[in-house]
Amino acid sequence: MLMRFSVSNFLSFGYKINEAGETVPTEYHLYAGRSEQHKERVLNYRERRVLKFSSIYGANASGKTNLIRAIGTGKKIILNTMEEAPLGDKYCRNNLANADKPTLFEYEFTIGDRCFAYGFTVRLKDRAVLSEWLYEMKSAEECVIFERLVEEDRYYFDEELFCSRESREQFHFFLKDSNRINTTLLLYEIKRRNLEGDDFRIFNKIFDWFKYKLVVIYPETKIGASYFLFGSDNENLVSILKYLDTGITGYDMRKINEAAFKEYFSDESLAERFLRKSDVDKKGKLESILRIGKTLFELEYDETGANEISKLMFLHGADEGQYEYGEESDGTQRLIELLDVILNQGEDKVFVIDELNRSLHPQMTIKFVETFLKFSEKKMTQLIITTHESNLMDLNILRRDEIWFAEKEKNNDTSLYTLEKFKIRYDKVVAKDYLAGRYGAVPVFQDFEYVWGRDSIWND
Repeated sequence: MLMRFSVSNFLSFGYKINEAGETVPTEYHLYAGRSEQHKERVLNYRERRVLKFSSIYGANASGKTNLIRAIGTGKKIILNTMEEAPLGDKYCRNNLANADKPTLFEYEFTIGDRCFAYGFTVRLKDRAVLSEWLYEMKSAEECVIFERLVEEDRYYFDEELFCSRESREQFHFFLKDSNRINTTLLLYEIKRRNLEGDDFRIFNKIFDWFKYKLVVIYPETKIGASYFLFGSDNENLVSILKYLDTGITGYDMRKINEAAFKEYFSDESLAERFLRKSDVDKKGKLESILRIGKTLFELEYDETGANEISKLMFLHGADEGQYEYGEESDGTQRLIELLDVILNQGEDKVFVIDELNRSLHPQMTIKFVETFLKFSEKKMTQLIITTHESNLMDLNILRRDEIWFAEKEKNNDTSLYTLEKFKIRYDKVVAKDYLAGRYGAVPVFQDFEYVWGRDSIWND
């Protein structure tokens, strides 16, 4: 579960320091506040109370999407090298001096019943790592696992975490060596060098949490995992599609032969590349989803290549026709892409969705959130969204601490705050007050005549 994310000097999140010279990042968190509503949505990690859902509101260009990009960019830096990454101009450009200042990303999260804080600073202009740290957050203290300052070639780690002298010496050497590589983080280097022993297990688990558990979804993202749900008869899947009023009442994985498959390609040699894939898993079988135009295919491979090809077709009640994925409405396609958010069986998954309401009817957005909250009651799944759908801002549906606002300040920095900042009754119509501007984070328009002049409006 994600508990907190901090960022500074990235896009619209500025660079601030306090009187002690310490960086003051912008913080977004999922710690439960004082609200007594929907207690079933609060998970306890020792004395930490963590929410399963969070929504972020704000005017266009307020910085909502920049928060999602920050979470996603930090993840990309962890999982890859910065050497060729297009990050050079992603610092907060409202102050040109920020180009030479560090950018900070920090995540607080859980793995099992353990809580960690992992963060780093980079200079985006140079694609250079400046510092990195990992703490375990225990009941009353933070225990340092490691810290390093790359340019100063300094580092520290808790030697008691390593069971053998050999592992301690190896990690000493490894930290020293990593400080000479300023385009990658230590977690990446540990994974790249296949340090798999028990003493390195926690580093690999944290790397895998970012790779597999933290899922960042942009409006253009296609979620392949959702398509795999159609690989077998799935009653929950059909029930959800009916419940969300898509008009879909069933589906068929229609088997086709290689000749029919090749008709979807203008170049037969390209089709052969997909048919002859032989990188099978340990069980001697590999499943793959392929989208070509309007059509979704599922291909099953053995060591000889594709031995079964299926085309996904949808049924609509009494309608005698069958329809391909791309023939469904944009809203239905969007829902299908997001089904894994609701139906996934993975433990401790965090889905972060920018513009959940894209292509969705307002009531569909609300139903999607309500369905997620229902299905996730007994699962360790978390959902974070940005949206403009104010009707979701209902205290019968959401807790006050599940509603965040992004607002642009006078210097164009983004600030973040929750509805808990305001003292409001539980029976308050929050959406109405939000649109009226009581909580900020809404567009402010100038008078039309003030901008254009009365003569420009009425005269040719």
